[in-house]
Amino acid sequence: MSDYTKIADTGNGILSLLKETLIPELLNSPDQIGLCSPEDHGDFAVGVWLYDVREDTSIQDHEMTNIGRNAQRYPSIYLTLYYMITLYLQCDLKYRAVQEHQIMGKIIQAFRDKAVLDPETFAPSDVSGNNNIRIQMLELETEEKLRLWTVPNAAYRTSLYYTAGPVEIQSTRQKSVKRVREISYRYSGKET
Repeated sequence: MSDYTKIADTGNGILSLLKETLIPELLNSPDQIGLCSPEDHGDFAVGVWLYDVREDTSIQDHEMTNIGRNAQRYPSIYLTLYYMITLYLQCDLKYRAVQEHQIMGKIIQAFRDKAVLDPETFAPSDVSGNNNIRIQMLELETEEKLRLWTVPNAAYRTSLYYTAGPVEIQSTRQKSVKRVREISYRYSGKET
């Protein structure tokens, strides 16, 4: 697996968790859940939109990583991904609000119960570790939510906001190093 795909892999891990959680109890098909912007949701009933990517400055990796005996890789960058999850149900208006509330509750429950993704498989993990990708609900003010909702001529839809991170992207930049192979000591001192 290439490191540059980890943003996409994290999104797909979130989709897999949502599909596992919502199908078949609340939705009929895994095709109803997908990555999309609010403007371009197509036939999705649940849309997951990556609306921001930021460097996680709480993790400062300054260490070079050894690759074999004669090379080192430059430090990785760690990211926090920001997601908006919006429902676009096409069911009867009489039942839509109740069904949306049930789906939102189930999503909140799933992300609370399975809040950690393994950074290699992007599947939920029960093992705690520093490299795991944590999914956390994001508290936003109403004004910021409205600002993120950029769909012209469409009413705001209540959405859920989550972060996922840290997501590590390893550097491809390397440098050659020469290892110490031999040390020669000379002692010159005054004899008494």
